[in-house]
Amino acid sequence: MIFFCFFTWLIMSSAVLAQGGVRDTVLTVRSGDTLFGIAARLLPYSTQYTTGDLVGEIKEQNGLQSDVIRPGQRLVVLLETLDLLDQPVPRDADFAACGIYVRAPLAGSNRIFDLVDELVAAGGNTVVFDVKDRHGNLGYDSSVPLALAIGAGAEAPITQPAKLIDLLHRRDIHVVARLTCFYDERLARERPDMVPLARQGQHLWSERGTPQWVDPSLPEVQEYLLALVREVAELGVDEIQLDYLRFPTEGDLSDAVFAFEPDILPKHRVITRFVAEVRRELDTTETLLSADIFGVAAWGQEADLLSVGQHLPDLLPYLDIVSPMLYPSHFADGFAGIERPVDHPYYFQLKGCMRLQKLAVDHQVPVRPWIQAFDYRVPDFDTQYIIEQLYGAEDGGAQGWLLWHPSSEYGVGMEAIARFKSGSTEAVPEQERFPIKSAMDLSPVDGVAD
Repeated sequence: MIFFCFFTWLIMSSAVLAQGGVRDTVLTVRSGDTLFGIAARLLPYSTQYTTGDLVGEIKEQNGLQSDVIRPGQRLVVLLETLDLLDQPVPRDADFAACGIYVRAPLAGSNRIFDLVDELVAAGGNTVVFDVKDRHGNLGYDSSVPLALAIGAGAEAPITQPAKLIDLLHRRDIHVVARLTCFYDERLARERPDMVPLARQGQHLWSERGTPQWVDPSLPEVQEYLLALVREVAELGVDEIQLDYLRFPTEGDLSDAVFAFEPDILPKHRVITRFVAEVRRELDTTETLLSADIFGVAAWGQEADLLSVGQHLPDLLPYLDIVSPMLYPSHFADGFAGIERPVDHPYYFQLKGCMRLQKLAVDHQVPVRPWIQAFDYRVPDFDTQYIIEQLYGAEDGGAQGWLLWHPSSEYGVGMEAIARFKSGSTEAVPEQERFPIKSAMDLSPVDGVAD
């Protein structure tokens, strides 16, 4: 009877609480109940973000010194909800989004709000969080049939995605959902029929022995992603960002067999048609669409186009924002005749943004680059290394920027944002910002002409 009354109360009051309000309730602990179990059931009807937060509130309200409760014990629980802002906050595509990437486990904890408060204090305004990572794991609990079948959301760390978005909106944060596309370890493992085949032998193709890529040309793969796009847009995010929007570029690519004939249908047509479908899914929403592209794509080299499948003149008409990954460490030594690109953070952001601007301006698509906020291959990584990239992006015509750290650790990054935004940075001599090119490439290095 207690069980029935408790859930009858939830059903009757949920409509009221969903519209915002405060209500005390008294419940009686049942056999087998735990404090965390009770909090998990009540969490959707509370302003608290995590189960742990609500447990702490219940303990405080009832004077509990531990998590131990017993059958028959009566607990008073104050439930308070606010109207969820479950729609995107409309912004023009040229809004100068300045922000950071956040891993899903961090986004699913209350630590996200301390980090966001720090970001706002430094001068930032945007958070990018994973709704689907490169492992194929979803950050939220999905109802998409294929996601359920492969367990993609079984351990989703963001238990209340709509509430997360709401709380970020209340901090005036532009909320971006990052969705990786064709690099998907889970889908490749659970559905080998979606993995490219190997030309040599009776096995699946892979970069390094274990299949990690699914075939971008398969309709079933694309429909899975489109279903996730529809679902994520309904959560109320301001922008969906497509990552790994490409074909694989490592391993023995000559051994990979995809479900299309490259001589008839080039790779870039496959990628462009998929993006066009995503665009159509979002046309009836206010959700912006952005895409991450290889940094080298800004240089438009034919070999990169054939390998990656990102043909910018075709892609740009379907995007609201384009985000090149212009990490200096990811340009090979000797690229464009420059001995060590990693030593020139300002130059590669400047050059990459300006090159991309030449294409993007015709389609009125803002360029918003990714900034290297991690120390890979950088001997003396510090705040100045990040600041130089920020200046390079700004001078290159970028409209905003995003900092990337794979573990979402931004001690150095926050200091760099704050110093950049306040203008309290040391001037770097111009001659130190630009590389000296080798005889292999004698084109100008001023970032204006080639």
